[in-house]
Amino acid sequence: MATVDKIGIIVYSDDPKSLAMAMNLGQVALAMETEVVVYFTFDGLSHLLSGEKDLGDFERMVEAGVPDPYGLLADFVEAGDDLVTTVACTTTIDMLGWDREAMDESLTTEFAGAAAFLDETADAAHVFSFG
Repeated sequence: MATVDKIGIIVYSDDPKSLAMAMNLGQVALAMETEVVVYFTFDGLSHLLSGEKDLGDFERMVEAGVPDPYGLLADFVEAGDDLVTTVACTTTIDMLGWDREAMDESLTTEFAGAAAFLDETADAAHVFSFG
């Protein structure tokens, strides 16, 4: 199996299913000791907000035994240590008029725009998007 040093993941949907898929990929990458940079932008930025999360239709899947995507995100950040970077898009925050303090600091490791994400993932083997 080929080794991959770094991947990028873009999450731009507020659908918990998109977050679950992104976190599944991220967890697999971590298990392979791959650095993961996750960029949350547009509606996907809502996953990093502090407070209670609404699972919507995905709640049926959680009740059936599928892991809660917000638990996966928290575990991913905690377990990833220096291999995980979660980026809250500053352009989206500004565009929506949100306050940076509204972002959950235990989930958000960095605030940056698209140019910084592109720079940080310039040497990534792959960049995936979930929307």
